[in-house]
Amino acid sequence: MKCLLVLLSLAALTRAQEFPACLCGAFITLMEEEIEVFRLPPIEVADCDATTDCRARCIDEWTTITEDGDLDYAWLDGVTIGQHMCDSLHDNDHSDVGPHEVYLYYNICLGPWIYTGQTSRNTLCCSSSNYLTCPPPPTVFQN
Repeated sequence: MKCLLVLLSLAALTRAQEFPACLCGAFITLMEEEIEVFRLPPIEVADCDATTDCRARCIDEWTTITEDGDLDYAWLDGVTIGQHMCDSLHDNDHSDVGPHEVYLYYNICLGPWIYTGQTSRNTLCCSSSNYLTCPPPPTVFQN
């Protein structure tokens, strides 16, 4: 499973050098640091100025691959998007995280990451690198 992600990342980097590429990535914020938790397949664009096209196509890919930001949705290999994210975090020495919203960003021609305005529908929680449904927030009673 981890090998598949590594191979996809290497293929993405290789293809990014062959044509103007639009990259889409899902990130969370941990202690004021943005950490990429999922990379979508690269998208070929006309040129490095096609930012509007890149953003729109990233949103389309995100919607398709995650069923519009559902971390419980199973990807091509039958593993949930959330579990892929927890695996990625484990590879970066973060085995226990959450709850965190996941934010979709894009970049074009290896430029800066730009927020698309898309977030996950549910929050990401990983316990010992295993994806799980986040516990509900505590109920606050008002008098």
